[in-house]
Amino acid sequence: MSSGFPDVREGSVLRVPALDAERVELRFAPVLARDRFDPGEWRREDLSADPEADEWYRIDLDDLDLPDGRYEYEFVVHRDGEDDPVVAADPFAEEITRFRGHRGAFRIRDGERFRPPFSWEDELVPPDGEEGEKRSLPANEELVVYELPLRWAASVSGEHRRDVPDGDFQTLLTDHLDRLADLGVNAIELLPIQDAPVSINWGYGTRFFFAPDLDFGGPVDAKFLIKACHRRGIRVLMDVVMNHATETPLEALAGERFFLDPEEDPDRPQWGGRRFDFEATVDGYHPAREFCHRMAEFWIEEYHVDGFRIDEFKGMDHRAFVQEFRDRAWAVQEEAFPDRPFFVVAEDSWGRTEIVRDDEANPDDRSVVDGMWNFDYRDEARRFLRDGVESKPEEPTRTDRARALVTGDRTWDDREGAFEEGFGDLSKAVNYLTSHDIGEPHERRLMNLFFGDLVEAEGLGDGSVENVQYLLDDIATAGPRVRMDAHTEALDRVRGSFALLLTSVGVPMFLAGEEFGEIHDLDYGHWQRQMEDPIRWHRREYPGHEDLLASVRDLIHLRTSTEALQREETDLFYTHHEFDDPDAARVFAYCRTAGRELGSEGQVVVVANLGPQEFEGYELPWEWGDAAERGESLRGSAPEFDSETGEATMSLAPFQVRVFST
Repeated sequence: MSSGFPDVREGSVLRVPALDAERVELRFAPVLARDRFDPGEWRREDLSADPEADEWYRIDLDDLDLPDGRYEYEFVVHRDGEDDPVVAADPFAEEITRFRGHRGAFRIRDGERFRPPFSWEDELVPPDGEEGEKRSLPANEELVVYELPLRWAASVSGEHRRDVPDGDFQTLLTDHLDRLADLGVNAIELLPIQDAPVSINWGYGTRFFFAPDLDFGGPVDAKFLIKACHRRGIRVLMDVVMNHATETPLEALAGERFFLDPEEDPDRPQWGGRRFDFEATVDGYHPAREFCHRMAEFWIEEYHVDGFRIDEFKGMDHRAFVQEFRDRAWAVQEEAFPDRPFFVVAEDSWGRTEIVRDDEANPDDRSVVDGMWNFDYRDEARRFLRDGVESKPEEPTRTDRARALVTGDRTWDDREGAFEEGFGDLSKAVNYLTSHDIGEPHERRLMNLFFGDLVEAEGLGDGSVENVQYLLDDIATAGPRVRMDAHTEALDRVRGSFALLLTSVGVPMFLAGEEFGEIHDLDYGHWQRQMEDPIRWHRREYPGHEDLLASVRDLIHLRTSTEALQREETDLFYTHHEFDDPDAARVFAYCRTAGRELGSEGQVVVVANLGPQEFEGYELPWEWGDAAERGESLRGSAPEFDSETGEATMSLAPFQVRVFST
């Protein structure tokens, strides 16, 4: 513990910072007395100055001789020269109430503070496991990450294009968890679950950092979900916002100690809240940093989360703090759960890969985080998947860019027309094709991207959100050209996108719904409406979409069960002889070798035709003899392997990716 920042989780003691306070009171009442709700008449007790920290105050609930029950509470801060006291909730509240305002809650049993008990004893026992049987959680290099806004766990009727679902911890557990385990994903990245003022815009503005959002359920509900995930071998990564806070009571209590003054830098965005000040020091420590460290410690120890995704690293742009956050979170994890993996990932839209490497740009020349979202993979893969990679004479070739895409040894900066240094380790790059950040046409869902392109190209519509939604939901009556051609090809291109994602070097991640070809129902460019455009889960049963889901399931199981896909070694062993020409074939093939010679068992071979040409019988060199096709394509015929000639012959439809295990 840093000197000066007290223990905010000490048993029955409540602690709170209050600057320039003459007196601080605890004001509280039983929750069951809401029929006489009048905070001005609630019982009050004075807090005493905390001897451990300057301008902190404390009170021991066990000294109050309270009857059993659940209480809601807040602090009243009297300051010299101010007529009206400041009334603020507890910024460290672990449970909150929401009745005519937000307040903390505590419970009393037999005169002492009481926290609802929760048993983690069978946390690693499979649901159908034998007594004493325990599973291990997957290592970082084994992960397939499912990104999910928790509200989307609820089903909506589909009768209205605009809908705000009410998904919560319980809905995810009961309605989806077994399905996700069957799909094969072994990590869920939950968008922010801490309490936020406006959770319909993803929750990226935390109010209470130590409490789950009331809309999602209480602490016990969250623990049951995480425990159920672990019993199924699924890790839980928690999306946290440390760039800023929104409507947090910490601002009223001690704002100048924890936050930047917006008037001193009016041009710097505040993101709807107040930005933390990670440089400010008090008594030799950094209050804002310590607040975030205690938050991480709490969620690791109390909720057993398996890692954090740090939102808006670019906005924070404070490598020393983030590195310290990573190091201290790991230390807490290793003490609490020494045999479990852990993962701290950053979102850096500037794509500065040096933050995951030991690099002189970082404090002490050490990495800042364990991994980062790979924006460059998303953009480059989408260019390849739409034949948008131009091979200019003065720039690296298309072959070079294909190799960099699947190996991750370099990343492509399209603005500079040059490569940047890559990741150097599989688990440092979190590759994805779609995330919750959908604000531009090139970021939209894959089915909108491909189906919209095809519908527009074939003169069947304008490919807009409304056009795609109408055609997809009425596919049975949309006409044979749409049903058999554009729709089938779009689904197979989504499947091919997954094939590329799940066989490239890196940790694959995808947005919920992509696995069955979900689409937008509202304009994706309006950020305030994205949460109101939830998943229509019934679409996974549409014709063709069930087949896509089965293919993706097979590819995910291949990814999580194959050593070659959990290592870096990759050989781009074939490209069409005119691959780098402007208008020639776009066929290339690579092997995840597991460090063995081409032709060995246990390897994964990928053949990609990322161009508009179609080949009925494409021949390419083949060292493996027979091989099993995985995530079987929705188009084309079975391949033929000739061990005598060392060749394979297969059909390749436009923009098709085929995967084989040996």
